[in-house]
Amino acid sequence: MDFGEQYFVVLPDQQRAVAAADRLPPGATPLVSHRSGRPCLVGRTGAGQFLKAEAGETVLAVVGVCSATQADLDAEAARITHPSQLDGSALRWSGSYHLIASVGGRLRVQGTASGLRRISHGSSDGLTVAADRADLLAELIGARPDRGALALRLLENLPHPLSERPLWNGVETVPPGSWLSIPADGRGATVHAWWRSPLAELPLTEAAVALRTELAAAVDTRLARTTRLTGDFSGGLDSTSLIALAARETPVIGFTMANDDQADDDLHWAELAAAELPHLKHVVFGNHEVPGSFAGLPGLEAVTDEPSVALLSAPRLHAMRRLAVDHGSTLHLDGLGGDQVLTGHFAHYHALLRRHPVMALRRLRTIRLLSRLDVGASRRTLLDGSTYRSWFTAELNALASGRDRRRNRVFDWGGGLAFPDWLTAEARELILAELRSAAEHARPLDPSRGRHADLAAVQDAGQLVRSLHQVVAQPGYSGSSPFLDDRVIAACLAVRPEERVTPWEFKPLIKSAMAGVLPRRVLERRTKADGAMIAAEGFARHRLELDELWRTSTLAEWGLVDPAPLRALCRRPYATATHAGRMPAALSAELWARDRLT
Repeated sequence: MDFGEQYFVVLPDQQRAVAAADRLPPGATPLVSHRSGRPCLVGRTGAGQFLKAEAGETVLAVVGVCSATQADLDAEAARITHPSQLDGSALRWSGSYHLIASVGGRLRVQGTASGLRRISHGSSDGLTVAADRADLLAELIGARPDRGALALRLLENLPHPLSERPLWNGVETVPPGSWLSIPADGRGATVHAWWRSPLAELPLTEAAVALRTELAAAVDTRLARTTRLTGDFSGGLDSTSLIALAARETPVIGFTMANDDQADDDLHWAELAAAELPHLKHVVFGNHEVPGSFAGLPGLEAVTDEPSVALLSAPRLHAMRRLAVDHGSTLHLDGLGGDQVLTGHFAHYHALLRRHPVMALRRLRTIRLLSRLDVGASRRTLLDGSTYRSWFTAELNALASGRDRRRNRVFDWGGGLAFPDWLTAEARELILAELRSAAEHARPLDPSRGRHADLAAVQDAGQLVRSLHQVVAQPGYSGSSPFLDDRVIAACLAVRPEERVTPWEFKPLIKSAMAGVLPRRVLERRTKADGAMIAAEGFARHRLELDELWRTSTLAEWGLVDPAPLRALCRRPYATATHAGRMPAALSAELWARDRLT
């Protein structure tokens, strides 16, 4: 099994844990040792993405892109006498990284608030072992796949916290924003929250200054750790802002894909921005120079540690990686996560209606005129004050009975649940059992419906981007997504929701933050390409290959999928409503299962 180019395992300071280190793949390197000399942190990291410090009985390490200097980490190691004292450290430094500490043999292992950097743990020979990849951990502890967890991944929408449900029995996942505590004897583990969502109270102008500061620091942290920085340069506000900050004084290469879709005006906007960035080398390539949608999927090596729609883009991502590497890239920026942290969720209007009813009603009228919302469903959803657990239970009951709740999901706790028609009866029962178990303890990420929706979207983005980074990672090259840095997320969420989420302006926070950095015309962009034409063309070319995938389906062998409806879908012309909704979840699960479970 291929565990990718970057991974690590954290082991307690016990002799029996050494055997687990011996079972790691060839190429795994001891990175940190306990004071006893036994391995503490073992794995492979990217160039310039590892730093450690020791002081007395304390050993600290950061894995990833982090602004901390050696002196910073040395001082921190000398300061702490208990792992819990590190709660503030992760937000002290810019970047995206894991933090690992051994203090007198007591271990602290944590990822990020978005889940982009995740931690899983399980028991090996009675000792708790942690890793940043669930598949690697499952291999180490001999965990078996969980059919119920795999069946869940066939749904288009998964309510919190089921998207974090591990795919193996005996493997647990640390929630984003929490850290794993392992005692010195290695027996058992506890989870503690370290990240708190900031109060959303700053006015837009003040929050914009903070965001610009944090984005600049995030970009500078990456510039300091690469010999050549490249990045996506679509002309959209997110990626263009990052490239503009990177190219202030440093030569940077930005890539824009041109295509034949007349509705896609990315190149136009990218060229407008490039004209104002003298340190930018702008590279334009055609969409026909890289594999199209749905190309190269049969026989794909599923390097992600869970099913992900990132696999559907793997051949294209590999081609774009080759392009970046050919230009000397070691680190590649993207604007992923920007939509989630900058746009916000209209579910905030549920609380706004109660705090400022006149303001909320005026905005809701505008939303209705712009998008033709179902007035009855919208009113019902906005006036409903049900708790998250009540909502979850109602959605579960509606799914089990096959009825429509008539909700407007724009203002709700989350998306609706629906069974695709290709699920077997057994798969449906497995999913219902998982949902019933989760409903008993369902808690929102925040008591406010809008803030819960924001955080759920950020965590969904972290999960997807994590897989995308796993797909592209290779020795000397990795992807990087500054909008999902902890400090950047905090800066975005600190603004008043009524100023961040408005029907009259697209991403007002980033526009205010980048005023004076990006040309005014770029800041006025209101369009966004959706790639529908590229997807339709790719599907038409590769539908027979997809039909063959379902004819020999691994998910069918596992009793989860009936291939007939999916094969019928391969014979129909591509349509967003039928092919871009539920099909990608099934296809990504199939690609992952046939490579990982056979």
